[in-house]
Amino acid sequence: MTKYLVGRLAAGLITLVVFATILFFMTDLLMPGDFVTRFTNDLTDAQMAELRNYLGIDRPLLVRYVEYMKGLATGDLGLSFWGVSVSSLLWALLPWTLLILVVAMGVAFPAGYWMGKRAAWKSGATGSAGLTMGSIALHTTFPPLLVFVLAIGTAKLTSGEGMNSLHRLFLSGDLASQTVWRMLGTIAVVAIAVSAMGLLLSRRKKSAPTRLWIPALVIGPVLAWAAMGMAGAAFDVLLYLALPITAVALLAVGEVVLVTKATTAAAAQEDFVIGARAKGVQEADIRDHHAARYALLPTLSKLAVSVPFVLAGLMIVEVSFGWPEAGTLGLTVPGLSSMLFTSLEQRDVPVVVGGLFAIGLIVLTLRLLLDVAHATLDPRIRFGRDAA
Repeated sequence: MTKYLVGRLAAGLITLVVFATILFFMTDLLMPGDFVTRFTNDLTDAQMAELRNYLGIDRPLLVRYVEYMKGLATGDLGLSFWGVSVSSLLWALLPWTLLILVVAMGVAFPAGYWMGKRAAWKSGATGSAGLTMGSIALHTTFPPLLVFVLAIGTAKLTSGEGMNSLHRLFLSGDLASQTVWRMLGTIAVVAIAVSAMGLLLSRRKKSAPTRLWIPALVIGPVLAWAAMGMAGAAFDVLLYLALPITAVALLAVGEVVLVTKATTAAAAQEDFVIGARAKGVQEADIRDHHAARYALLPTLSKLAVSVPFVLAGLMIVEVSFGWPEAGTLGLTVPGLSSMLFTSLEQRDVPVVVGGLFAIGLIVLTLRLLLDVAHATLDPRIRFGRDAA
């Protein structure tokens, strides 16, 4: 197992280097104009040339690439053209995007998985058809339209005061990136602990009811936040991000339902399901412990592959919620995606490259975790002596 993980990690690092190389050249060559062209109406040609020389964007592309890769090896992503460290920008904005993604997918996956496996087992029923149509509608919803409906609905239900209070909470500085990082760390520790407990029980030929795992993943972080004295701050952050989390969860749950339903329905035709039914196993047990479990890994794989597309949708969500004017829609959502959108408009290449590199790193990390999940959950995968 260790040799397998080391091999996958090495392959991931090589992929990351290749990705960073392609990203650097493609961003520089394909992005129209440059940062200086934004000031063409205010600067003379000589001043523009001087600014390009000061920013270093007039140097040969290969020289800039070598310097970029050297900095990347030391964790230095360079400076924004506005003079701000790209690493500090990512450190401040990345946790907001990660928290939205983690919580939204943490809600969407178990809900979609639960609904999908039941819809597959009742194929043809009215409820199953309605769920399928609803899932397709959610999966294909235009994100700004969903954001508009959620924002308007919340403003009407709270007479506008709910969103105004959230806007003031952010502007007052009470929501700090450090708090969000601590929240993410706590969630990660709880998830690892629960996964390790499940693996330990499985190796001892024991299992805990599935319905206990999700409450553990929900209650565990809350108890940890309370023990750390940050329960109030964590609640404020989750309240502030409730609308974008809801939007991303609704956009993602439809795909999870559709993939789970398709893979569970396909598993229902497999020999091991037919054999279990012939032995008199209860239909609920066949569905939950045979067919749905068979469908779990393909669903996880599809979810990991779709993360870049979820992040693309998250960009639209963050920007759509980020109206700066104070009013019934005065909510400002910080995040990696909205940073990328703004940087693309400004032709701020270092920030664009750094943000896209961070997304690539997130996707590769998820792929590695998916490989670990496959190796752990799939009984057909063996290592070392077991492989013989």
